[in-house]
Amino acid sequence: MEQGEPQISLVSSGIWVSETEQGGYYALGILGIWMEIQVRERQSPTKTMGVRWTIDGWNSHHDTLGFCKQSASEGDLWRIEIPHLVFIGWRDGSIGGPNGEQPSGKVWTLWGPDRRGVGCLPWGSPVPAFEFALFMKTGYTINWNNNRGRNFRMDLSPYGKKPET
Repeated sequence: MEQGEPQISLVSSGIWVSETEQGGYYALGILGIWMEIQVRERQSPTKTMGVRWTIDGWNSHHDTLGFCKQSASEGDLWRIEIPHLVFIGWRDGSIGGPNGEQPSGKVWTLWGPDRRGVGCLPWGSPVPAFEFALFMKTGYTINWNNNRGRNFRMDLSPYGKKPET
């Protein structure tokens, strides 16, 4: 992979939760991510814009391609959407823990790739962050923007917490 000058930059991003399911002691929803990226270079009409991302600290990663939302003389605006990033929610421990633990005041974070794969994170463990780097492919060249070596990050922890009542 070639490291080029940052010709691509993150303009805005956000998180949404859809298909929320709630019971008296739990809530579960699908977490999605969107981002808009400015590409300042218009040298090639055959470029591909995308994001390389992880939610497990780079033990695994995925690439998601974007689409050109708006084209202008100063560059293009691209949008990338990951509508089904992870299932996330919470479960009240007052009825018992996930592995038959006795009832407690703990609130467990639900986390998983799909509805059947949802489990409770160990008590006190942090919700993994969404980390990503942007890339643009033009021919055989790949330009990256990884936030100056720190990667871009989105905090997902608020989505796995029980709302204050």
